[in-house]
Amino acid sequence: MAVRWLAGHRVPGFTGAYVSGSVAWLPVETELPITSDVDLMIMVNGEVPPKLGKFRHEGVLLEVGYAPLQPAENVLASPALAPGLSRGVLLADPHGSLAALHAAVAREFAHPYWVRTRCAALEGRIAALAQLDVSRPLAERVLSWVFPASLPTLVVLTAAGANPTVRRRYVAAREVLTRYGEAEFHEEALDWLGCAHLSRSRVAAHLERLTDVYDRVPYDLARPYGSDLTPEARQISIGGTRDLVEQGLHREAVWWIVVTFARCLTFAPYGTAAFQELLDDLGVGTPAAMRQRAGAIVGGLPRLRQVREALMGRHGMAPPPWTNTP
Repeated sequence: MAVRWLAGHRVPGFTGAYVSGSVAWLPVETELPITSDVDLMIMVNGEVPPKLGKFRHEGVLLEVGYAPLQPAENVLASPALAPGLSRGVLLADPHGSLAALHAAVAREFAHPYWVRTRCAALEGRIAALAQLDVSRPLAERVLSWVFPASLPTLVVLTAAGANPTVRRRYVAAREVLTRYGEAEFHEEALDWLGCAHLSRSRVAAHLERLTDVYDRVPYDLARPYGSDLTPEARQISIGGTRDLVEQGLHREAVWWIVVTFARCLTFAPYGTAAFQELLDDLGVGTPAAMRQRAGAIVGGLPRLRQVREALMGRHGMAPPPWTNTP
């Protein structure tokens, strides 16, 4: 279905396209969950068009983005590009350049140097929380905090050679950390977000408030996050999150509730009081509290790096040739 859509979609400099995201990591015989979309990355030579985002085609929810064609070294260093391209689910490659790039990325993807490079890129974004601008409007401030605050999970997944997924990142990190005897760190990561203590009933209540707001948002596809808030995307943002809560993974669902709530508020002020209550529950309800929490997350970087090296060691990767791991 994605290939058929691609056949009618060409942009200047089109070089090829591949499946990114979680679908690329699934066995080919696996049925696509109803709460998943299919991420397509289109590579171009020249100017990169704006992201298309989510839309439905032949019953399947696609999410389409663009990236510039670049050397393998650049891709290998990218936490966003390397995982998908390493899988090699190529949908279009008219000149063979994408197949060559995939081969180079797949060959070096698990090399400790590139694993640490991708982890360091994520850790750099966490460190930037030290300069968090808490003077921004509420929704923007929360989005600028909550994405870096969740990145310890992606460091864990990257170090373990697992898929650095988006919505389910806390669930996936929990599975990895439990498997390798580091379950205690999962509690620390939840505590950095502020949801380690939240009950299932409390999270469910916040999700219901979000659902009411989501269904009233006057979304605009031309604006940022527009395609993430459509009725078509509801099955993922609301339905997928409800599934996690019902499975007892309510704390792991909180991150996406915060993200989606904040995105809704960038369109309209519906539910501001409910959103504020959620932030209060997380202990980041004021600019000062959010700044303090950001500092605590930055302060946890040495611990995160310790866990990163432990996970890499369990995969047979030698420690780096320096004393203080960056």
